[in-house]
Amino acid sequence: MISKDIAVIDCHPDHWTNLIRGPGRPAPGKKAGWLVLVHHDNIVFHAILGGRPMPELIGRPVEDLAELRRRYCAKRVLSLEDGMLRRTLTRAESRLSYDTDYVEQMLTLIGSIRQERGAGYRVEPPTPPGPLPPYSWVQFVFDHLWPDKTAFVFYVIDEDQEKLFTSLILRKQKGDIDLLTTDLHMGSDGLDPKKWRNDRTRLLDSVAAKVASPYLACFVTLNAFKTWNNAPLGSGSFKRLQQNQELIIAPYPRRLEALTTTVRLVARLVSLIR
Repeated sequence: MISKDIAVIDCHPDHWTNLIRGPGRPAPGKKAGWLVLVHHDNIVFHAILGGRPMPELIGRPVEDLAELRRRYCAKRVLSLEDGMLRRTLTRAESRLSYDTDYVEQMLTLIGSIRQERGAGYRVEPPTPPGPLPPYSWVQFVFDHLWPDKTAFVFYVIDEDQEKLFTSLILRKQKGDIDLLTTDLHMGSDGLDPKKWRNDRTRLLDSVAAKVASPYLACFVTLNAFKTWNNAPLGSGSFKRLQQNQELIIAPYPRRLEALTTTVRLVARLVSLIR
């Protein structure tokens, strides 16, 4: 899925940082992030909430995780036993080789972590039960959803500042993502943030000439990206943003549109049942 010889070129540092950090702080009323506790003999010696240190929890016994989640408005609480990561990495490394695909490495690592569930680590709310899908299944789905010799294009535009917030262009060839770049790679042919709605078609033509034919392209304003990021899956915000042209996905392959529609309907059904 990800080539071991992937080319990472012209990666705009601000765009990459913004992509990793996301669109900003949670919306009012939204959960504050993950509360992570590391303990030895059930006594906490490291605690962070959304990346922020929580010194008031240091030296105290690990409390009920559900109660901690409510008290700190955390999205999720993760309790790790001292030594758990060492055991996890030792198990995972024994199953890997130097040429193992990066995604397969991640699945192997996650599988090793899940072996510690209920012992080396506890999480609230609990993660879904059941085994992880085999890497071959993931590769099969990946190959059938994203054809070779095409590109994925993603742009977030800060309309208030009239500049690009982040950008990402990926190319797939021979079953693997072999190129990661940003708008910086397009040079003078990059997207004009002041008139991005009209300029995106020209940009896609330039991507086709310089990288590969775009198979899926997503353009979204920063404000819409924040709304989209904070909205629960299946809430309907996706369609509203599209109708207002704050979110434009084009080209949008039918197979992916059908898949995302199904996921939203299932998420909506689950939320109603809850």
